[in-house]
Amino acid sequence: MLPLILTLLAFSIAILFIIRPVTLKLGKRKLAIDYAWGSVIGAAIILAGSVLTSGQAYDSLIGRPGFSPYTIIILFMSLAYITISLDSTGFFEFAALKFINRSKGDKKRLFLYFYFLSSLITLFTSNDIVILTLTPIIFYFGKHAKVRVLPYLIAEFFAANIWSMFLYVGNPTNIIVAMANGLNFYEYTYWMALPTAAGGLLCLGLLYLLFRKDITGSFEIPKGIDPRHFIKDKGCTIATLSIFVGTMTMFMLSPFFNLELWWISVVFAVALFLYDGVMAFGENANKQLIFYRTFRRYVYHKETKVYQFRLHMIFEHMPWKIIPFLVSLFVMVEGLLVTGFIDMAASFIAWLSPNVMAAAMSMGFISSLAANVVNNQPMTILFTKILESPQFVLTGAAKSASIYSLIIGSNLGANLTLIGALAGIMWAKIIQDKADGQEEKITYRKFAKYGFMITPVVILVTCGILAIEFMLFG
Repeated sequence: MLPLILTLLAFSIAILFIIRPVTLKLGKRKLAIDYAWGSVIGAAIILAGSVLTSGQAYDSLIGRPGFSPYTIIILFMSLAYITISLDSTGFFEFAALKFINRSKGDKKRLFLYFYFLSSLITLFTSNDIVILTLTPIIFYFGKHAKVRVLPYLIAEFFAANIWSMFLYVGNPTNIIVAMANGLNFYEYTYWMALPTAAGGLLCLGLLYLLFRKDITGSFEIPKGIDPRHFIKDKGCTIATLSIFVGTMTMFMLSPFFNLELWWISVVFAVALFLYDGVMAFGENANKQLIFYRTFRRYVYHKETKVYQFRLHMIFEHMPWKIIPFLVSLFVMVEGLLVTGFIDMAASFIAWLSPNVMAAAMSMGFISSLAANVVNNQPMTILFTKILESPQFVLTGAAKSASIYSLIIGSNLGANLTLIGALAGIMWAKIIQDKADGQEEKITYRKFAKYGFMITPVVILVTCGILAIEFMLFG
């Protein structure tokens, strides 16, 4: 009993610092204890309490043939480097401002543009890139066009978390589930394309009904900002975009060449890093300095360095904290495994899943709700172990439906409350920093109101379509 209590305590501490990070003053220095440090403290409790031996903790990271947790971290970080490098060229700002100009002052059209632009970006990058890039642009647009930004912010966030289900690489949680269950790029997309498209279009329709009064009419397009000004270096943008497209292309071809995705992403990330390094420190380095005022000067209304290496900017925005976060989570989940908690949960969920439809619905709703208790990445790692438990007795189409429904829950759970994913916490912080009036501020309660009005219906439809797919073709 004591090992289980210690493990649950470790999880509780980690979750507490995910939701409520604190800053400690150590003399003149400050130490921020956030989701990374909180998870490290949780793992330390498990090891100090002898719930796991050092050998078991090591094995939790090495994994088994076909699923090695450390390769998930490598894949995620290498993809993050590629997408952040592309983002640093100004490509996404350029695209977003092009969409604003093409809306021709029509609020409804711009609402659709932002929704589909968010969807398109998250398909191939991640919801983090969407939030970091588009949220400031929406505020910039709203301030200068005197438009209420709430509908556009909600549409951006919901789209980012729904359409991230479409491809293997759209969310780290997709990668975790897919690698754990040996799903390749094509197999994943084959089953997830239709449920994602249906859920995405349904969400768009529901958001339109909810905000139709706010997105009716016209607005004045902000003047004085040319989208081309945000392309820092045209040649660099083309080169980086080419590497990004090459990575996605090789992902799609990987089943034919029997290549692992993490190897592909590492090769392209290293190639891009070498290119960025040459650009930053080569013979013509002075010419490669960024002679421009970054977009943050316009959006955040504060001075930034005019001369700054792209490579420095990329490393500044890399999600380094995700490494100790995920490492510690794998250790803590191993603690739940050895204490028997996972087997008990597996037995209960299997009991709720007597057929394919029930399997899809139970896993979809339970995982999405669990994401709002423990955050979606810890939840996904935990539920992946549940699927592997011998007590999870489902087989065939029902087992497959459960696997893919876990992906649905890990993505859509982020649209129920702000604590469903780290992206939600980060998004709320950006809004809090930028909101001038109460109207734009999004509290946990306000977000949950919109989340529970829309997301349960979307989960129901996506899981239902997924179940029908497996009943017909599984």
